[in-house]
Amino acid sequence: MTLPPPCATAAAPVAAAARTGPQESIDHRGAQGYTESARLCTLRADSAGDVTALLVKAGDRVKAGQVLARIGQSDVTAHYDGVVSATFARVGEAVAPGRHLVTMYDPTRMRVVASVPRSQLRDINLDEPVEIDVAATSQRLTVQKVIVISQAEKPMPMAKVYLELGEVDGLRPGQLARASFGANGGARH
Repeated sequence: MTLPPPCATAAAPVAAAARTGPQESIDHRGAQGYTESARLCTLRADSAGDVTALLVKAGDRVKAGQVLARIGQSDVTAHYDGVVSATFARVGEAVAPGRHLVTMYDPTRMRVVASVPRSQLRDINLDEPVEIDVAATSQRLTVQKVIVISQAEKPMPMAKVYLELGEVDGLRPGQLARASFGANGGARH
């Protein structure tokens, strides 16, 4: 079995917001969002066969090259150091090519994706800290790097804003978060 191509890093498009003066009209109550890893991949079966070993479970930390599962005599290995977020097969199960086996993510590349009304984009000051509240962890984080996504090819009322966090204990993809722009204070992770 040949390995599938390495998992891609989800790259955010180039920033499309100007730096502005003090914020006056931005909704300081915040924007809703969710956590994700900028590096996430699902490993799939490259050929048909029986799953002879599933060596990981959700939550396990894995190293690049570590064997995660076996189909027949072929190994399925991690492409990078990360955390297993889900498994989709059982030992003894017959799988077809393309069948999802394991999803993993890089915990050092965590971020929050928030939706902000386009009418408020000009009010976001990229030089001011953004406070992040993650409901599931009761953590309050402050980040400095904000990337605003331009969707000019398809005008939408909301714009995606990526808030880079790096590695934060207890943070996993899919957790609800609230971003407060222009926040003063807050804990730095």
